[in-house]
Amino acid sequence: RACPPLRLAVTVAAPSAKVAEGWGDWHLARALAGSLRRQGQEVRVQTADQADDLPGRSCDVHLVLRGLQPVRRTTGQRHVLWIISHPETIGDEELHAADLVLVASPRFAAHLQERTDTPVEVMLQATDHRRFRPQPVDLAHRHDVTIVAKTRDVLRPVVGDALAAGLRPRIYGGGWRGFVDRELVVADHIDNALLPVVYSSASVVLNDHWGMMRAWGFVSNRLFDVLACGAPVISDHVDGVDELFDGAVLVYSTPSELRDLVEQVLADPVGARERAERGRTVVLAHHTFDQRARQLIDSLV
Repeated sequence: RACPPLRLAVTVAAPSAKVAEGWGDWHLARALAGSLRRQGQEVRVQTADQADDLPGRSCDVHLVLRGLQPVRRTTGQRHVLWIISHPETIGDEELHAADLVLVASPRFAAHLQERTDTPVEVMLQATDHRRFRPQPVDLAHRHDVTIVAKTRDVLRPVVGDALAAGLRPRIYGGGWRGFVDRELVVADHIDNALLPVVYSSASVVLNDHWGMMRAWGFVSNRLFDVLACGAPVISDHVDGVDELFDGAVLVYSTPSELRDLVEQVLADPVGARERAERGRTVVLAHHTFDQRARQLIDSLV
């Protein structure tokens, strides 16, 4: 006999629905919710200010996409954490209060298993393959080197390294006006729905990881999305990235290495696309939200 559908409330770190569209975890949650619904589950996606609302509290499972702040457990429902960022902010009490802890990093999952008796499982980030897929090149977004990133008030490593390497990347994201030549900033904001076109139109996309994420082995969600679009990508190093994507992500350590890799990609666009297509094959086979939804349900039933 088939199990009845689970009712899940998914809480994200975005503070309110008014600003949620600008938060990556909102789009991640909606993609996961879509996959869960296709598998017969009932899902409510809510922002942080709605975490205590009655509709969410009445669900069977509360899945928290953990941001900077903890979300307290509600009695009468199962409490699941999915740690996708800010590992340095996770406290032991929060771990003990959960029924299940999912972690988007094998290294950090192993670390947490030493800190709590709560079950801890690895659940990597993923892509919405229905949105992120190859698109025709749009001349408005046709650039040799593209970066999609907010500053968070610092010169992000990949931008600093690109500039030090003599590159002129085109940047999509907020906060760059005081850090780089204004001509490099294409847009302060890019709609999530347009990202597949931006990625598909780039000769190469550059990616980096925040220091704490890199230190604990959290692979950027952007790598899954860019490869799902079949676009070449170069990133700083994070543990496991070579094995995870079958070598489809080129990795650099210094500005000169970054320059050499960009020149290599631009000199051999056919080879670069073939490498990216290999990554796309891996992502579609193992790293879509359909697969994460199945993993989540299997862990709960």
